[in-house]
Parts: sequence; structure tokens; C-alpha cells
Amino acid sequence: MNLTCVARFLSAVLLALCVLLPNAHAEAPSWLGRQYETQLSETWMNVSFGKNKIGFSHQKIEKGKNGYRITSRAVIRLNVMGISQDMSFSRSYYLDNKKDVLGFISLMKIQNQRQQTVGTITGNVLKLSIKGAGGENEVTKKLPKGVDFAETFSFKLADQLKVGMRLTVPVYMVELRTFAPMTLNVTGKKKIKSAGGEVEVFVIDVAMQGFTSKSYVTQDGVTVREEQSMMGMVSEVVDEATALSFPKGSAVPVSSLITFSLVKPDKPIPDAGSLKELNLVIGGIKNPSAIPEDDRQIVGSPEWVKDAKGGRSLNIPVKLIRKIPQNKSSIKEASALMPEGLRPTPEIQADNAMIKKQAKKIIGNEIDAFEAAKKIRRWVFKNLKKELSDSITAIDVLRSRKGECQSHTNLFTALARSVGIPTRTASGIVYSHANDGFLYHAWPEVYISEWIPMDPTLGQDVADVTHLKLAQGGVESQLKLISFIGKITVSVRSFKK
Repeated sequence: MNLTCVARFLSAVLLALCVLLPNAHAEAPSWLGRQYETQLSETWMNVSFGKNKIGFSHQKIEKGKNGYRITSRAVIRLNVMGISQDMSFSRSYYLDNKKDVLGFISLMKIQNQRQQTVGTITGNVLKLSIKGAGGENEVTKKLPKGVDFAETFSFKLADQLKVGMRLTVPVYMVELRTFAPMTLNVTGKKKIKSAGGEVEVFVIDVAMQGFTSKSYVTQDGVTVREEQSMMGMVSEVVDEATALSFPKGSAVPVSSLITFSLVKPDKPIPDAGSLKELNLVIGGIKNPSAIPEDDRQIVGSPEWVKDAKGGRSLNIPVKLIRKIPQNKSSIKEASALMPEGLRPTPEIQADNAMIKKQAKKIIGNEIDAFEAAKKIRRWVFKNLKKELSDSITAIDVLRSRKGECQSHTNLFTALARSVGIPTRTASGIVYSHANDGFLYHAWPEVYISEWIPMDPTLGQDVADVTHLKLAQGGVESQLKLISFIGKITVSVRSFKK
């Protein structure tokens, strides 16, 4: 199914595809040079959020002697403080004659920042070559049995679709570099109006990580309409000219997405910065182990309750404690105790020369791990302009000197790791007095013989107690965070100053 999803902390993103060439110096996969003489289908779609058009997508399916190629591209346009910002997602999948994926090439572009991924599948192994600002990284993933890709699955199943069909398969999410189960339920068959007239389609309910959508798919495996229930996003087939046109003022304000994602507690939280302890009850969750636990975030025994619709969900008590460092540790000692917290990733280039040079300049001769981390935190807070603009990598942020919470976190993490301070990234929600509620957020945690949360976006050497962690790790963890959006509730039980 041509799924829409929420990614990069509340930006509505449509995954899509197009033909790209890999790095000139890399050895080209054998499937890349194949010819595709016959075009099987081509579709253009408008993407809308509420009453506003926010983008378009284009998909083309071609057949050749040795298999198929599915190429597509999507553009999402958001309005940030009166300025339109485009995000584009392009991808090309190469399939054999059995419609099994051999490899893909993907490009994600946010303003002037790019990240390209070339994936090659050999047996049950996926090898990724990821190129962005600062260089190229190689990542290897073992594919689970029966894995497929959300963007190619409807085409593969086209001649098997029938009413009553239901199945669950593991799918690979390219941007997030992780797997998730996707459930398809063919609930009916009907005729709907589409560009060019009426068309007969299968009605398919799709569920992934708590998000549901309804897809309308032809017998040829072409999606002509999709409705995303939670975000209210709709994709529907139009002609090329309509898809490419953006009416004046059509870009959806980022504030609309922020409002949608805001989690309002049952009562306000006064002066979060002065609190030593905060006791919450988190509702709307069905997995008792969904909320991670650590020294500052203590999860109590969950209780099953009935919701307004008669369904069951959990109330989970969580105690949040302001984590003040109790022990001192040198950078050398900390790095020796937690070496896995120093590794570079495609988004956090801790081994890059620019990052290393800047980090050494910031900490000078400081050898205490927490004191050095505070210097880095203060430099990031002071030198990055606070803007609702996303960045793909730490190098992108260092060059642009602007961004939101993920940008601050990625740069801080890269700088800290580069000088030997073990650092990990956390994401979840944090209380905003301006909005009287919790907003989705990201922050780093540093290891100094114990893990201490910091917040370079909000200017906190020790993150306040309203930081509720829902996921931990790199881009792979964002799929878990997405599953909470629009579902969780927060009740304030008590707090201590």
C-alpha cells in the first residue's frame, strides 16, 4: 500500500520513489542497468491535510525483460512562519520477474539538505550505502522471513486480491531503517470516481504501528485513493497539471501539526524547572511495556481500563525524578565504561573532521565528562537559531546553525561523542507552558558513570522532570515514537518542588 506516515517528529511525510544513480565511485548493482520497455501504469495524486493541499505524489510502474521498476516521487510543502518549505522523497525499486525486490535507490531532500540510500538485497541480507553531508556510511541489516516493502506490496499482490483476504507481513521502512508488521484486510469491492471517470477498486484497511488507513486499489495494484484516519490526510488521483499546481496559501502551517500532536494534561504543571519529582498517569496505551524505564523514569504497575468507545487500554503510572549527577567521571573513564555510546551513525557523524575540530574548540582542556558536556550543551543552545526547520544530519546542522529539537540533539550528540563522551538520543514529550500541554520532543543523554538527560534546545544542563521518554536511539526508534501520536493521554497525579 502507498502508505502515508508521520515522521521527523510531527512533519507529515508521504513515502515515495524515483530513478536516481548511486555514487559514481561505487560499483553499480547489476539490476541498475536493466531496460524497461513497457509502461504498465502512471498515477499523479494530490496530498491534502484537512482542506489544504500540502503536496503531490507521482508513481510509474514499468516492465522489462528481466523484471519491473516502480519509480515515484512525493513533495510535501509546509508553511513555517510564513515561509514555504519543501520536503521531497524520491525512490526507485527494482523487482525481478517474480516481483521480489532486488534493490532500491532512495533520496530524501529537506530544503538544501540531501541523504541518498542505495539498498541491495542478497538472500536475507540488505546492504545499505547511505550518503549525506559528511560522507558515506555502510549499514547491513538481516531481513526477517517474508519481509516486503510497503510501497511495492500492493503491486506484488495485485492478481491475488479478493474480498475477505487478510494477512500480516513484516515491511521495511527505508527512512527509518527498521521493520514493522503491516496488516491488510480487504473489506470490499466498489466503484469510485477517480480522474478520468469511474474505476472499480478493492477497499483495503491497512494498519501499521497503531496507524490505520483505507486504500482503494485497482485489480492492477494501483492505489487511486488513500485516507489516513488519524492525521486526516487524503491522497487521491488527479491529472498531472492539477498535481503539480500549488494554489496560493495551500501549504499547511506547521502550527496545525503541532496543535494536532499536543497532549493536554488534566491539569497544568506550574514552574516545571523547579520540580524535583513529577507523578503522572499515562493512558491510551495497549502495550504494558511500551514506556521505557531508567533511573529517572520509574514505571509502575499498569491497570486495564475501558475507554469511551468500550475498548480496553492501560493506565500506566510513571514517576519522573530530576536526575542530578551524583558522581564525577573523567571523559577517559566514561568512554571506557560505555564505548557503544561513541559510535558514529549516518545522521550523527561523530568521526567527521569538522565535528571533531568544533568539539575540541568548545571543551578546550576540560577532562571532566559532565563539565565538558555542559560546555557543549551551552554552545549548541547559544549558536543554533531556534527554527522549525528540520535537518538530516549533524553536519547539516553545524553548517546551517539552525533547527528544531532533533537538529539540536543530533549536533550535540555528534560533538559529545567525538571527544569521547558517551551519548544517546531520547525522544518523547515535554511540557510546554506556552501551550499548556506536552509536545513531542528530542533530547540527548550523556553517560558519566550514570546516564544524565540534558536539553540543548531548552537550555537545560539537566533536563527538567517533564521530559517523558517514549523511545531511545537513532532514526530506527522514531517508528515507536510515531505510534504514540494522537493516542496517549496524561494525568497529573502529584509533583514535588
